[in-house]
Amino acid sequence: MKFRQAGRTLGCAAALFALNAYLTLRLFRIEYTVHMGSIEGVYIGLARYASQHWRDMGWFPLWYGGIPYADTYPPLLHWICALVINLTGVSAGLAHHFVTALAYSLAPVALFWTAWRLCGSRACAFAAGVSYSLVSLTCLLVKQWRPPTGGYFAPHRLEVLLHFGEGPHITSVCLVALAIGMVHVALEQRRPWCWLAAVLAVASVPMTNWLGGMALAMAMAAYLFAGLPIKHKPISVWVRMGAAGLYAYALVVPWLSPATIGVIRANAPRIARDYKFQGANRLLTCGVALLFLLAAWIMARWRVPRHIRFALLFLLITAPVVLGDYWFGLSAAPQAGRYQMEMDMAFSLAAPFAVWPLIARLSRRAAVALALAAILICVPIVKLQRHAARQLEQPIDIRQTIEYQAARWLDRNLPGGRVFAQGSIGFWLNAFSDSPQIGGGFDNGIVNGLLPDVIFQIFVGEQRQVAVDYMRALGVDALVAGGKDSAEYYHPIMHPERFAGLAELWRNGGDVIYAIPHSSGSLAHVMQPGDLVRSVPAAYSSAALQPYLAALDNPAYPAAEFHWRAPSEASVTANMRPGQILSVQITWDDGWNASVSGRPVHLWGDKLGQLVVEPRCDGPCPIDLKYDGGAEGRWARIIQRLAIGAGLLWLLAGLWRTVPRRSRAKAT
Repeated sequence: MKFRQAGRTLGCAAALFALNAYLTLRLFRIEYTVHMGSIEGVYIGLARYASQHWRDMGWFPLWYGGIPYADTYPPLLHWICALVINLTGVSAGLAHHFVTALAYSLAPVALFWTAWRLCGSRACAFAAGVSYSLVSLTCLLVKQWRPPTGGYFAPHRLEVLLHFGEGPHITSVCLVALAIGMVHVALEQRRPWCWLAAVLAVASVPMTNWLGGMALAMAMAAYLFAGLPIKHKPISVWVRMGAAGLYAYALVVPWLSPATIGVIRANAPRIARDYKFQGANRLLTCGVALLFLLAAWIMARWRVPRHIRFALLFLLITAPVVLGDYWFGLSAAPQAGRYQMEMDMAFSLAAPFAVWPLIARLSRRAAVALALAAILICVPIVKLQRHAARQLEQPIDIRQTIEYQAARWLDRNLPGGRVFAQGSIGFWLNAFSDSPQIGGGFDNGIVNGLLPDVIFQIFVGEQRQVAVDYMRALGVDALVAGGKDSAEYYHPIMHPERFAGLAELWRNGGDVIYAIPHSSGSLAHVMQPGDLVRSVPAAYSSAALQPYLAALDNPAYPAAEFHWRAPSEASVTANMRPGQILSVQITWDDGWNASVSGRPVHLWGDKLGQLVVEPRCDGPCPIDLKYDGGAEGRWARIIQRLAIGAGLLWLLAGLWRTVPRRSRAKAT
């Protein structure tokens, strides 16, 4: 009997996977698609980088003048893609598309399994999986998300995945569904291995995507207020889930440290159109919270089944957040409209859960007729979505794109040179090249607060010299720019003609790589303390930079040779005199350390947000720079190791308790 039940469950899961894989079959084997405006180029670049630097993920030198690797993006998806690259030898693009297509196809399977664990009905859970596969509440209620190919029943998740490159978000939604189910199983069965699996599932969500981590918090709030599971007292559930959450955080704290969370929080409002949590946004949030609590209380009084409570409460959190943004322009959180896939998931649970008690009362003949009607409705939707998917999954010869050609030219002709690359060229640059850039692909991770203003000035400013001066001060060697006839996707530079006087290194139609004039290609420069910028400069004027720029070109100062030994280690050699300092055009972070022949020396951040070293040398001076994350980074690694050790001991203790007493007596 158990085998028959397991077979039915596996059959439902296989059917859901096959349905979704059918819709996105080409994506499993495609390298690059026509969606060059997608941000997936950033994620492909991160996967490529991870595949080459498993041993050193402390500092990431390719974006924003360098940032901590943890600030690039939650890394789990990129690590999985990197592992696929290393094991199979496929390209980074194919690895990314294969893994995200797998996550896309597995999300309804994970939702089916969780729904089954919650409601106990395999048929109801299968209906939830089919609903999430084919129906999007976003398309039904939000006009701008109804594309011409598909309309109300367009393959919304696939549109988000391919057109916008939301691979990490798609993957995190799959993991959110899995985490809910694993937590429920752990609370029901109370076994150490179940709790360990639940903790790993919970930890995997924010390790994949920040929005997914927030969505998981919403789902867990709905779970707690729904009174699940039935076997436990409420206080016991809260304590156990709180402990599991803390333990999950301890396992991933090196990648989601307080410092990294602080960086994300600082940048999130700016990325979300200068989001401010005040006025109407605050009222919306309070209204959603009150509605949530009121609904939880009413459903408890009316004794609504707890799995239905959970689904409706999850929908009551996500739907107002998303629809408030699209319908009224009100945001309960930064980028509130992006929680649409979580809203669709909540709807796919709530609708079958709420309707199923009525369906269960039907006669066998009526139930069969209803099932046949549902199949007849689903068939044309599947055909429509398959047709739309074929249009979305169009391949492209990446070698013919300006993004690829510019990246490869820079890799061959300016190796290691820092560049400023516009638009989609910047997004895709590190998918094909190791060229560091002063921009990057995840503005939420910017550490140097001056950079957003500088980047904005280069994009929209009218004065060439101001832009060039800032690029010189930040160690930029080349500028990739283009006008209206540029082949890149976004065209963000409003006045590209102002760069026409710079020396051209390469031209391809309307796209040009310009040289930024400077006397040294090194990132390290000897100067006097008085040459440093004295106050935080205004991005629209470069007057405050002039003493520093003069020092960069001063022939009286000795040259300094800079070399990267590894992503987190560099060396500088210079013939220095007492009182002289070293300006290093790398983003300042308190995780950097400097030493001269093993002797620690003082370093700090200047007003440009870059490193300054005070070596106190007289003569030849070998300076070693190393990034270790600082005190917070070291403590985070210690906490993670202790958590791993404690988890293994707990698991072994649980296994020991399951051994019969006689066997334990013989063993001792």
